[in-house]
Amino acid sequence: MIDFPQQIADLEAEIDALSDAGEQCRKSMIVAKMAVWAGVVLFAVALLGLIQFDATLLVVGIAALLAGAVFYGSSRSSLEEITRKIRASEARRAEMIDEMDLRIVEGQ
Repeated sequence: MIDFPQQIADLEAEIDALSDAGEQCRKSMIVAKMAVWAGVVLFAVALLGLIQFDATLLVVGIAALLAGAVFYGSSRSSLEEITRKIRASEARRAEMIDEMDLRIVEGQ
């Protein structure tokens, strides 16, 4: 007989780990958005002349904008992959529970 309870427990541990990884991706996406906005602000401030023009400030703004956009895209695709894995694991867990042929126990 297949050890469904142990396999189900393993799947639940995997789902928990994937959920934690997904949360890290969400946090990374927030940081990436902040980097994009910081880059936009630095770029705009440098172009509009609100502070003394400095090529370094302009380059840092552009770099932050590009790096933030790339990091956001990477985190988003990782989150989508993790979400797919979670759904697959949850579906497999549901299949295992159905295969266990559990019975309802009447109260005594």
